[in-house]
Amino acid sequence: MLCAAQAAVVLAARPPRTRGRRGVAGVLVPAAALGIAVAIIRAVAGGPHALALLGAVATPVLAAAGRVRLPIAAGLWLIAWLGGGLIAQGAAVALIAMAAITVAQLVARVAPDWSIALGLVVLAAVDVVLVWGTPQVEPATTALHEAALPSGIPRLQDATFGSAMMGWVDLLAPALLGVIAVARRRAALVTGIAAGLWGLLFFFTSTVPATVPVLAGLAFARARRRHL
Repeated sequence: MLCAAQAAVVLAARPPRTRGRRGVAGVLVPAAALGIAVAIIRAVAGGPHALALLGAVATPVLAAAGRVRLPIAAGLWLIAWLGGGLIAQGAAVALIAMAAITVAQLVARVAPDWSIALGLVVLAAVDVVLVWGTPQVEPATTALHEAALPSGIPRLQDATFGSAMMGWVDLLAPALLGVIAVARRRAALVTGIAAGLWGLLFFFTSTVPATVPVLAGLAFARARRRHL
């Protein structure tokens, strides 16, 4: 389901009307967000709890950006709050996806397309190094997922559906792809297929850098743009 969510985010994300010109932001922001989050969780006392609270507050606010999305986000939040099981988890994933799209559009208002594309490559590389090259990500992910929140508040610090789990950045990456892709439907399809195939690695490892499949969609989107 989360692989399909990544594809859906690519499809749903649209570029803002105002496009940015500051290239450094697109390269640095995504990877920096991942690195800082892991560092806070591992090095700061109470870091997981603080990030969990931040997710609980910031996610619905970002998801509700705009008059059209406000009632949708409010409905999803109520379902995540009052519902249970997979229904509540699905609503929470949708809220995180909508929030990630808002963040991606904000980045696109500052950074040009080429910078965001390069930033996705850097993000995936950092994700691979952190997940497979260091022992930091898996315990950090577990600590964040298990962080206690006040009773009744929807858990929005990560995207969880059943036994599957993705971090915030794993949905931010496809959102960033969506705001720069020309052939968005095909990019979404390629991303979804790549994510499903990439997920087969769970037969061999317990943690997978889930931003990597977005590079398949990026490669297609950029190639398509050159063709057009």
